[in-house]
Amino acid sequence: MLNEIKRLREEAKTEGNPVLRDESFELLLSTVKEVNPKSILEVGVNVGLSSVAMLCTCPNATLTGIEISEDCYNTANKNFKRFGVENRAKVFLGDASEIIPVLTGKYDFIFLDGPKGHYFEYLENLLSALNKGGVLFADNVLFRGYVLDEVKTPHRHATIKHSLENFLNRITTDKTLKTVLYKTEDGVSITKKL
Repeated sequence: MLNEIKRLREEAKTEGNPVLRDESFELLLSTVKEVNPKSILEVGVNVGLSSVAMLCTCPNATLTGIEISEDCYNTANKNFKRFGVENRAKVFLGDASEIIPVLTGKYDFIFLDGPKGHYFEYLENLLSALNKGGVLFADNVLFRGYVLDEVKTPHRHATIKHSLENFLNRITTDKTLKTVLYKTEDGVSITKKL
């Protein structure tokens, strides 16, 4: 099953689809396997391949997702059917800024891979929705090396950089959270709610 997902990921990449990078994908799967969540929230479902991989890794989990692109949303639902997980996945089509504040569920695992400039804006609602002992896995937190000033930030990316700096500051200084930052690829943070 994972080989088929990997094949589809390669196809998606050749079509220019921004799927999770390979090392980050492996880190996501090893983390979700370790946490073994019953409930997953994914912000930025894309074509659903990470969703499917998480559901296949955790056969007792259900997934709630948010996706703004109608084309990606439709493809994700096709992929859920293709892998037989459609009864365990429910995706909302729309803007995460509007959907996250009205979510009523509680989650053991949250995968954040939506618009980077909104990570800090989403954070309080996501932490409220995260169960104690739950994990928030965020991708692209170092955004092309701009966030740790390894690369000079173009003016057009200043807002994204600022949001991610605030996001990282919050998750690394809060005593109720334990965060590990990986410099793998575009940066991943894994935060456990204590």
